[in-house]
Amino acid sequence: EKEINLAIHRNSTNKFRDFLEQLLSFMGKNIKKFIYLDDDFYYFENSKIPQYLNKSISIKILNQLLSKKNKENRKIYIARKNSTYRKIINETDLIDELKLKNFDIADTTNMSINEQIAIFSSANTIVSPTSSALTNLVFCKPGTKVLEIRPRYNYAYENILKNRFLEVCNQLNLEYSSIDADPVISKDVNKNLNKFINPEIVNQSNYYKNLLVKLNDFKLIA
Repeated sequence: EKEINLAIHRNSTNKFRDFLEQLLSFMGKNIKKFIYLDDDFYYFENSKIPQYLNKSISIKILNQLLSKKNKENRKIYIARKNSTYRKIINETDLIDELKLKNFDIADTTNMSINEQIAIFSSANTIVSPTSSALTNLVFCKPGTKVLEIRPRYNYAYENILKNRFLEVCNQLNLEYSSIDADPVISKDVNKNLNKFINPEIVNQSNYYKNLLVKLNDFKLIA
């Protein structure tokens, strides 16, 4: 079928919808209309569920299909100042230090998917706190250095969070490293999190706290 109706969650961003339209256009398909779903259970008739590929294949397809063939070698810091948790408390000091090392500062919050692809494709070094923005690592060229500023994980259930971007880097031959930042309780954690995540985990895990980078660790950031 060349034209399809696509069911997605009502809270999906315009950027995500644009990305889906772009991705499906590569497959020769056009989205006739989006059908918006709320948090509930639904029964569908005459519908198809996409066949998902495994993570390794998906990463390589996205890299080959959408990454820009960019010969630039930019050093990029991904800021997280507009988030409600995992913000770098001393980010201003960190940015000052990074600018001295010729880093460009990027905030992906209001960027289109294509703008994010272009930023990550142009980099030879990426520094970022743990963030969904790092999913854009799938668009980096081989050999790109990636430094993730992570929460200090203490529990086995956090291993999937701890290793997810390392796995992407391993698939694409990126040079991954990380530093653990100290946790600082965030007073701005979205109360809606408790709809989907056990409140005990939200309170317990450093994933839902802000981050403080030690001065000595600044020296590790190339």
